[in-house]
Amino acid sequence: MSPLVIAFLVLALLTCGSALSLLWTKNLLHAALAMFLTMLGLAGLYVLAYADVLAVAHLLVYVGGVLILILFGIMLTNQTNQTNQTNQTDTASSKNHLMTRESSRLLPMSIGLSFFLGLFWLFTKGPWMNNLPVTGDSKLREVGLGLLTEYAFPFELAGVFLLIALIGATFVAKNHD
Repeated sequence: MSPLVIAFLVLALLTCGSALSLLWTKNLLHAALAMFLTMLGLAGLYVLAYADVLAVAHLLVYVGGVLILILFGIMLTNQTNQTNQTNQTDTASSKNHLMTRESSRLLPMSIGLSFFLGLFWLFTKGPWMNNLPVTGDSKLREVGLGLLTEYAFPFELAGVFLLIALIGATFVAKNHD
């Protein structure tokens, strides 16, 4: 077995296993960790498919942006299990236990299985699978140079706006204390 096939199997197992863990867990922090591993495995699969620009964009947007915002949202919520909130030491020392409600898993499993079977049918029916050109050429250098030269100002401006939004979300979340 070639190292490329082994890498694909490891990344596919990581991605599918963490996606199933994301489906079955009730703890939101564990779900965020499983989502991180799923997105990391997907980025690795993009690299194996010679789509390195897509892998870097996936890491920047999903792993670097969305998942960090989810983790900040989890950390900034102040959920207490105590009914008496008059004593400040009780609320300050209480831990944040965010759990989801128990619900039926039949509908998500059936939707996921039908989606998987539909994609499997689509991929096995088409003759286009053998006609895809696979080259080792990377467009990552051109994208990097474009981000550092022509699109540097909009890229930095978007980062500043996201930082302002994060500071505003922190202020709004902590203002309710």
